[in-house]
Amino acid sequence: MKLSPFTSAILCLFITVGQAVAQSPDNFGNDATEHVFNNVRIIVGDGAVIERGALLIRGGVILAVGPAASIDIPDSAISHDLSGKTIMPALVNTHAHLGWEAYGDWGSQFFTEENLTDHLYRHAYYGVGTIISTGSDSEEVAARVKLEQLRGNIGGARYHQSPGMGSPGGGPNPRFTDDPDYWGVHPVADPEQAVRTVRELAGRGYGIAKIWVDARDERRGAQVKLAPEIYRAVLNTASNYDMRIIAHATTLADHKSLVSFGNRRFIHMPYDTDVDDEYLEMVRENNVYIVPTLGMVTKREPYYIPAFQDPFFQDQVPPSILELLDANYNPSPVSRNAAAEERSARIASNLLKLKDHIILGTDAGAVGDFFGYADHVELELFVRMGMSPAEAIIASTSRSAEAFGLDNVGTLEPGKAADFVILDANPLENIRNTRQIHDVYLRGERVDREGLKQRWSQ
Repeated sequence: MKLSPFTSAILCLFITVGQAVAQSPDNFGNDATEHVFNNVRIIVGDGAVIERGALLIRGGVILAVGPAASIDIPDSAISHDLSGKTIMPALVNTHAHLGWEAYGDWGSQFFTEENLTDHLYRHAYYGVGTIISTGSDSEEVAARVKLEQLRGNIGGARYHQSPGMGSPGGGPNPRFTDDPDYWGVHPVADPEQAVRTVRELAGRGYGIAKIWVDARDERRGAQVKLAPEIYRAVLNTASNYDMRIIAHATTLADHKSLVSFGNRRFIHMPYDTDVDDEYLEMVRENNVYIVPTLGMVTKREPYYIPAFQDPFFQDQVPPSILELLDANYNPSPVSRNAAAEERSARIASNLLKLKDHIILGTDAGAVGDFFGYADHVELELFVRMGMSPAEAIIASTSRSAEAFGLDNVGTLEPGKAADFVILDANPLENIRNTRQIHDVYLRGERVDREGLKQRWSQ
């Protein structure tokens, strides 16, 4: 997308000002009142668990966390007794496509400030505190929403953009590119253009960007993979600006090549090939992070339940939408032949081999999954395929934040943002207990889930 000099200047101002505001951990926290959440199990997010703990916050920031008896609680603090409940960090989703989904319809015409803001609140409703939208955002609309959020005028999940780069005419799947108003990826046809594009994006304040490597988009006839010399130029230039690149790649060969050139973040893992020892060693040595997007690849499994049939989804959309989703549901016949069973086993095996490098991402907004709800489906799939609940929570909180340098979220520690979820049951015993949401707090403020549900379900 070619932007005018004026528009580029405005975008740069929005993003740069936003980043400056974001550096203040309590930019929403003008309330000096201290709150303590007492007698509660605390899942820190890094593997540690505190039984009968306490969490002290003020102005959107965590002041102290630990065993209740070890924390000096001011007499003026408002106390919340959470006996029998569990606190965990708000989820960090590193891969979704905001703005296009209209709950019953879909397309670029819905990418408005109002719809984008709605999607941030839908994530917050389900306990997702941070969302990275990858490669499909209208940058001007997104920049306005981002700035208003950083000013404190918009709540919801913390919003991060990730502009996309790919072969001219390639990149996103045809569902996006067949839209007549699709604004397109930033084309990188050669290493020189790749260098210029990364510099331009960095100059406009972006700290995260996406590259599409695999050949797609048959409708427009691109089907041209991003050449190694091009993505090497992207990765080398990005490293000069501390820009974090995440690569859309699905083959083992592409993963290996990208890691060899310095890429450390992937959307999708190899699905149709067993990962080998060479690849696993590369992943370990380079501390690679991988978004497996299991929800996308398991829709033909016998255990798959479409969202409109799930009470956890049903309570926040009107009956008319459920009826529409039901009417439009056209499941592929489930064929449990030997090949299907082998593929399912391979995906689970690869996930377990890579479990210490897995991070949360849903692809929601692109493949028919729904914001916030899809995150809990993904958590359940992590565990269904062999990860422990504790490992799934780490992957979806601290490790996801770590992968993109989001130092203010992902764990419950002093000095970090007061982004957390209060649960009525222990997710370490059953990962589906992440659905037992009692309250969500973002920036130290309670999300009005009941008000949102009433508004959305009418």
